[in-house]
Amino acid sequence: MKLPEAASTHNIAELVTHPEKGETVISRIPESLRICLNDNAKQRALNSTGCELRFRLNGPRATIRIRACEVLATHHGGGLAQVLFGDFSRTYLPITVGTPIEYEIEAPDYEMLERATGPNTHFNPRLVRILLPTHASISAVEIDGDISPALASDLPRKRILNYGSSITHGSGAINSRETWAGRCAHILGADFINLGFGGGCHCEPEMTDYLCQRKDFDLAILETGINMLGLETELTNQRIETLIQKFSAAHADKPTFCIGVFPCRDDVTHSYQGRAQEIREHVKSIVAGLDAPNLHFIDARNLLTHATGMTSDLTHPSPAGMIETGGNVAAEIQRILAK
Repeated sequence: MKLPEAASTHNIAELVTHPEKGETVISRIPESLRICLNDNAKQRALNSTGCELRFRLNGPRATIRIRACEVLATHHGGGLAQVLFGDFSRTYLPITVGTPIEYEIEAPDYEMLERATGPNTHFNPRLVRILLPTHASISAVEIDGDISPALASDLPRKRILNYGSSITHGSGAINSRETWAGRCAHILGADFINLGFGGGCHCEPEMTDYLCQRKDFDLAILETGINMLGLETELTNQRIETLIQKFSAAHADKPTFCIGVFPCRDDVTHSYQGRAQEIREHVKSIVAGLDAPNLHFIDARNLLTHATGMTSDLTHPSPAGMIETGGNVAAEIQRILAK
């Protein structure tokens, strides 16, 4: 596999060999980090949530072909790609295993789209964006046509770094843009990096070090805890504390927002003996204890307000819940930063 050289990539760290399928696929993190993580994170790092190819059409059209060697979470729409011109959606593309999907992109009326832009549009409508699916391992992307890479002026000026669980990853969302992290970023006028790992947000020391070393963002959101409900209490508490402490110190100039456990089944069934609320209180206590000016706590229990916002597993937000959560997180960030 080789990505088109004339297209810019986003949220793609490396191309690696899929350990089960044997094909070269996109990875959202370096392989040297991926192999150190838990099994869920190892697998989910190869899911293309938040990954994009971005380019300008220099001619009237271009043809794209996308192929996946694995598609998970199909009940959540895990294999749905999207084509956009800037912020304007053009179409959705269902990606299936093995069979490439081909789509011809035709240039729109750019002047009409530019007249429709305003303060709530953040990408240049002359920029073609290919949003890859939330839960697919992408093994081929080809583009035929006269294209050129994105310009810096085509993109939002700010970027948000998100680390978290399947809820950040996008389980329950229609596609990558409609995750809560994607909606939050749009409302805040920012681009976003999605480092959500379904079932795999274990805050390992290697992941903490990696996040501390990244410099390519302006604001961070750390969603911790829900994937660690079944882990040993002392280990979980220590890892979360180390992540928040080290990250806030390493990025003292960047606002960092810590979300504990999103509303989940444990709040109803106490299947983990109320551990979800314990972790929320732990995260809140860490943020208060550090008393760093760049560090803030967001209570996840206030982010969803109605039953239609949840799926039937009582853990993952529905598409409506993703929209509401993203809006509420953005509003809380705006409120805090306005102080």
